[in-house]
Amino acid sequence: MGSWVLFTIVTSMLEVARIGFIKYGFIKLRAEAKPEDHGKLLTASLTLNVIFALVVSAGMLLFGGFLAETWKSPQLKAMFYLYSVTSIILVPFFQFEFLQHALLDFKSVFFTYFVRNGFLFLAILFSYFGFYQLDLFFLVIINLSCAVLASLSSYLLVRKPLHFSSSIEGIWIWKLIHFGKYTMGTNLVATLFGSVDQLMLGSLVSTASVATYNVASRITNLINVPSMSLSAIIFPHSARLINTEGKAGIKALYEKSVGAILAIVFPMVVIVLLFPGLIISIIAGVGYADSVAILQITIFISCFLPFAYQFGVTLDSIGYPNINFYFTGSFFIINLSLNYFLISKFGIVGAAYGTLSTTIFGFIAMQVLLKYMLGVNVLNVFRSMFNFYVTSFKSAKGLIGVRI
Repeated sequence: MGSWVLFTIVTSMLEVARIGFIKYGFIKLRAEAKPEDHGKLLTASLTLNVIFALVVSAGMLLFGGFLAETWKSPQLKAMFYLYSVTSIILVPFFQFEFLQHALLDFKSVFFTYFVRNGFLFLAILFSYFGFYQLDLFFLVIINLSCAVLASLSSYLLVRKPLHFSSSIEGIWIWKLIHFGKYTMGTNLVATLFGSVDQLMLGSLVSTASVATYNVASRITNLINVPSMSLSAIIFPHSARLINTEGKAGIKALYEKSVGAILAIVFPMVVIVLLFPGLIISIIAGVGYADSVAILQITIFISCFLPFAYQFGVTLDSIGYPNINFYFTGSFFIINLSLNYFLISKFGIVGAAYGTLSTTIFGFIAMQVLLKYMLGVNVLNVFRSMFNFYVTSFKSAKGLIGVRI
């Protein structure tokens, strides 16, 4: 389990880096470009996508063995080698996903990710019910197969608006690189921020401790799905809004979107705090009872992440990806230092306290910066959260009345 967690952390970071390097610049530039330039931009983004995939594949082949030795997990070597193939297969999947987001076609985005992750889930589910024995290498092969299916399905869904230019124009590649170097760095550092505690546990303690910590982390990540989902939806809207309503519109969008996310996340946080042992036993089994104490700490991170996700979306959409990168990088260094000190002193629980402390510090700094740049008022966020509950209650009440 610990080896699989480390594999998914590394490959997820590489995929997040690719998304950050190409996707956000592609969406923002497409929102500003003339229709006749859309094909040129699409070709330029595909060129960078292919180059990035080849670099990742080479990196897996060169450093896969080194990572396996570092984490004392020999099976990781073959797993990383196989992912070098998966990286290339994912070129069309990501390319078409970027276009789907730019077109606000979120139904297609959902379907393609459902294909990629849904079949992987089914494979694990069948193994759980005893249909066959699932080993790590076979799981990576299934992951590769799902990438093939997802690429094919994404093409079928987006083939009509696909209009590539016959030539590669350097000006569009340069614009994508100029914007993407910051968003890639931000995405990569943000992913490291969320995984550095587990990576350091793997090096300072053991891969078994990673498995224990990861159970609590996965439950926390599940609660953060609304934050991540709404961020993906809001960015293309925000990139267009800055051109029509300016910073006032971005300010209002930030306050309302964070309030809405908090309204969804907060009840889930309360449920986890009330029944942590039950939730752990249902999801992971009684063998992971040690994860309960970790979950009771990490779950508080979920209350601050909606602010963090929308902070990044806001700065990128108004044209300040560099500030977002420097800000995220600074707090990554703080998180790295705190985790090293606290893990060395307290073990697994130290990782939870280190990440939570850094998240709180980051939340305070984010609100100060947004107040200065856009006039964001954090009290308006909580007002939006309250209004979300009031509106939902009235809608539910009206729906019940209609049915009666």
